[in-house]
Amino acid sequence: MNQLFLFLHIFAAIALLGPVTVATSGFAPKAKAAHNGDAVAKGSVAMLYRISHMYGLLSLLVPLLGIGVMIATGAYWRDGRFHVSILLSVIAWAVLIFLILPRQRAIAANLGVLPDADDKDRDKAAGVNWDKDPKMVSMFSGIFALLWVVIFILMVI
Repeated sequence: MNQLFLFLHIFAAIALLGPVTVATSGFAPKAKAAHNGDAVAKGSVAMLYRISHMYGLLSLLVPLLGIGVMIATGAYWRDGRFHVSILLSVIAWAVLIFLILPRQRAIAANLGVLPDADDKDRDKAAGVNWDKDPKMVSMFSGIFALLWVVIFILMVI
């Protein structure tokens, strides 16, 4: 059972965290291009937001499967690096959910590529600062990616 949980944990990390990390990293440059009139970039912004949102939520399976591995094999509970990894993954999702996705959603709504935009989204879209917000998304995306690199290193070493 441990091998199955370990396989699923690693597979989920690759299949879910990879796309969300790439999507968050590529969002800001495409948003700037779309703001400057690039029609193709507008479609990319919509797609990258959807990937960031959907894969970000689905990637919550990664730590759940990791905890499943820890439960199936009691030896992992005594190794502090796994506890640090869980803490860092919680911080990474907090960065994604509270700092990246709301800014992405406001930018996408501002560009008119958010089909399910409501009044609250339109209010936030009107307040987008094109000098600051894409840079903030880039910065938080870099922090998000760096946290996953640190977690990977902790898991492997």
